[in-house]
Amino acid sequence: MNLLKFEKFKKECNQHLPKVVDEILSTGKHKNQCAIGLITTDDFYGFYVTWNFGDDIDTGEYFEWEPDDISANTDFLYQPLVDIVDSCKDIDFCSPSKEKWDFAVSLLTVLQEVIKQLPDDIFHKNNFKREDILFFATMGDGDYIYEMLDTSAKMFNSQEALETFGVM
Repeated sequence: MNLLKFEKFKKECNQHLPKVVDEILSTGKHKNQCAIGLITTDDFYGFYVTWNFGDDIDTGEYFEWEPDDISANTDFLYQPLVDIVDSCKDIDFCSPSKEKWDFAVSLLTVLQEVIKQLPDDIFHKNNFKREDILFFATMGDGDYIYEMLDTSAKMFNSQEALETFGVM
């Protein structure tokens, strides 16, 4: 899929995601590790953010983590993505398909770029190293929950972070 379709979404994420991550990390300055998940619907109609702190984080339990109620505005994760989905008339987002998975991988590629560009200062000022944070994206329910979780964790994080969190 042509990544240019995601340009507005990428721009919004680059502009606003650092503040969201900063606010999340500032709530856990005394913790050792944090996982931050971007959770979408089965038809990719936006994301919400969830997170958890601790030494024994199970990403499979993201639905029990802190909800998307931080003070930072997370609307940038919704409408720009909805606009992209609505423009993809040739993809049936209600059923598993090669086209739907290709869309997921393209979306994860864009998020990978955004996450890799997060300023190191966000981590340091909140007493974390980048490797102390596990980023991932998945579906709240649907066709590709585990595939997205596994693929995104490997795309978004360093080998050191994957080892720290026991993700291989």
